[in-house]
Amino acid sequence: MRNIIIGDIHGCSQAFHALLKKVKLVGDDRLILLGDLFDRGPDSFEVFRTVRQLAGTMEEDFVLLRGNHEDYLLNPKLTLMQRFVWERVGRGTTVASFKAHGDRMENAIPWLDQRCQIYYQGDGFQCVHAGLLVDPIEANDPQTMIHDHNVVKKNRYAGPLTITGHIALQEPTYFAGDEKTTETLAYGETLPLPETGVICIDTGCGKGGRLTAMIIKDREYQLESVPE
Repeated sequence: MRNIIIGDIHGCSQAFHALLKKVKLVGDDRLILLGDLFDRGPDSFEVFRTVRQLAGTMEEDFVLLRGNHEDYLLNPKLTLMQRFVWERVGRGTTVASFKAHGDRMENAIPWLDQRCQIYYQGDGFQCVHAGLLVDPIEANDPQTMIHDHNVVKKNRYAGPLTITGHIALQEPTYFAGDEKTTETLAYGETLPLPETGVICIDTGCGKGGRLTAMIIKDREYQLESVPE
């Protein structure tokens, strides 16, 4: 079985479809989306429609994490500052996308609330949207796992290998957890899977960057991407 992990999509339906075509999903693959399906890009409705179709087809082999943009939508008690931030980072594009298809963004809430999870633990790796402070994964608070923009960059987490999105980088990057060692990771190469540290695969889709997938199989991984 392959584990195919895809970073923040941010309403970029064309890139999402192109990346799915490139990785060639097959029947026994597991698909893990790191969250932030919506906002910034123009096609959040199309992304949502595709994600629902994949979830229906793949069933238990489909995993969707709760990113900060899902959290904005699902949280009924946003502060004024949180609402301001959400508007600044692209809420309006999602509203417009759903409206163009005769729908409302809020109609996605029940499905997302049921399907989103805060973290995922696999064989030899684990996933959260934003980052971790400590091991085990369940000892971290949701704010850290969903919203924290600095925890990965501080490069202090040396626990079991964790795949994240959330912080838009020019290239997928490995953080060793020793506060200094980082490594830019190449696309298209089959490499041994690290046992510890963090790999961030948010490469700026929705900000003029790329959409990246990490494919894990038999303690090895490969990275693939498509332009936004």
